[in-house]
Amino acid sequence: MKKPLLIALLLLPFASLHAVPEGIAGPLVGAIEPDRVTLWMFAPAEAQCKYTYHSDSSDSPKSGQGQMSAVSNPAGEGPGLPFKSVVQGLSPDTLYHFEITVGGKSDPAWSGSFKTAPAVGKPAAFRLALTSCMKIGQPQASWYLLLAQQPDIHLTVGDTHYADTTDPTVQWKHHVAYRRQKEFATVLRNVPTYAIWDDHDYGPNNSDGTAKGKERSLAGWKQVWANPTLGTPDIPGAFFKFSHGDVDFFMVDSRYHRSPDKAPDDDRKRMLGDAQFSWLLEGLRNSKARFKVIVSGSTLNHSKADGWRIYTFSRHRLFDALKKHAISGVMYMSGDIHSSLVWEHHESDRIGYPLVEVISSGVAYSRTLSFATVDFDTTREDPIARVRIVYGDGTIRADKTWKLSQLVPKK
Repeated sequence: MKKPLLIALLLLPFASLHAVPEGIAGPLVGAIEPDRVTLWMFAPAEAQCKYTYHSDSSDSPKSGQGQMSAVSNPAGEGPGLPFKSVVQGLSPDTLYHFEITVGGKSDPAWSGSFKTAPAVGKPAAFRLALTSCMKIGQPQASWYLLLAQQPDIHLTVGDTHYADTTDPTVQWKHHVAYRRQKEFATVLRNVPTYAIWDDHDYGPNNSDGTAKGKERSLAGWKQVWANPTLGTPDIPGAFFKFSHGDVDFFMVDSRYHRSPDKAPDDDRKRMLGDAQFSWLLEGLRNSKARFKVIVSGSTLNHSKADGWRIYTFSRHRLFDALKKHAISGVMYMSGDIHSSLVWEHHESDRIGYPLVEVISSGVAYSRTLSFATVDFDTTREDPIARVRIVYGDGTIRADKTWKLSQLVPKK
């Protein structure tokens, strides 16, 4: 099915095509809940950033305003600071429009919209977009194709830039520069975005838990994105959990505690580390959600050099735990390999039902310039997850649907 780029562009409001003003990056719409949203902005340190919002719905507050709070620059230097605010008192499943002013000035590029999340644990229908691998100097038009798909949330799963270092000053420059790309900036201010890192935005290529300076990478990552709280008080890392309706997402950190790729593939080799794995398993076991989605930058099988494929103990421990505890409705999402596809893992017998993996990689750094969308609909008697792979030429290269009844352990 063809969806020409021209049609995608015509579906966008003209205001979304404005260039990003100099010295500013953002806004970014981050973590979204039924009654709140986190907004992020980068602006000169001396500036005041204020926001206003309104909804056209008669069942929700029509308008509100507030001032954003400056937080420390993770690089410790530079011409600007990140500003964040949690806007509260919103209504669930409601469309809001917002505008941010910087130093009393407004600009069309500082306005956007977001739809609050449906009530947690309640049946809902929504669409997510899944991306990874973005680089300045590469074609960026697939972001407009993504917007034309009208996703409710956006998950970006690593290589959000290619700094290839743990130096926060260099990382910070890459983050801000890419957020000034008008195509990406348009997505960030109109689609609530959650992010997990992979090697190139965590540290050097194929980096792992031995990377020097990883603590600085983590400190910077916390400031640059508007994710929920990362890690736990006892376990550092970029991992976190969030819910959208009755779908739970477990964003796992496959870098901070990872054993080196070249370590012997035995029972001492770890992908997530024991503590993070226990956090994940406990979350999956306690989840009441219909679908439970594990999200990571690392693929399960399609990378022969830098994925779960060469971490046999860790992979089997996860699969076997899903079967032992009869955890249903699990899917996996990843990126990294500069190609997009959806498949069922060949070791699914270890789980007792097909383990579906959605790989989305290369939205702005690949031959295909592709991304994935996933439609969850848990309002049906038999809830579904529909996966589509969209290429940069506008074609849909895969369109597959799984019913929840297919993702239940066999007795």
